[in-house]
Amino acid sequence: MCFEELKRRLLEGIDLRQGRLYLAKVSQGRFLEEENYTIHLNGKRLLFAKVFYGRKPYYKEWVELFNIEEGFFDTEAEDLLLELFSRCFRRIFVEYYNDPQTTKELKSSIPPQETRLGKKLKSLGYTYFRDWYYPEGWMEGGYKLQAERL
Repeated sequence: MCFEELKRRLLEGIDLRQGRLYLAKVSQGRFLEEENYTIHLNGKRLLFAKVFYGRKPYYKEWVELFNIEEGFFDTEAEDLLLELFSRCFRRIFVEYYNDPQTTKELKSSIPPQETRLGKKLKSLGYTYFRDWYYPEGWMEGGYKLQAERL
């Protein structure tokens, strides 16, 4: 499964114990190879995803999950979305400021890969981790955990 299959599956929707998870909106991003996803759970926005499909030969694919609602973290929806996105993207960025456990762990100097969120990403095959904030002049978003794999 990769890009088109991922999008199709999310557009169809997935029934979870929490309710129905689905891709409510897709819009064009800043570049031809980029799209913006709005993902809902039970009719309410759960998060946004900025999806970059890559531009050969130099730019690899990546996905950023941001503006994530508190009810996402440590749930079946989180597990499923991280697993689905990990199938297609070797680089993932997850905004974690609404994840109290990961935030607390990072503030107490626990290495990113050993946090609650880091362990989930590590179990999906990611091997490089970084905690950071991009100051981009109002385009940076929140604090993110980056994970990559070869």
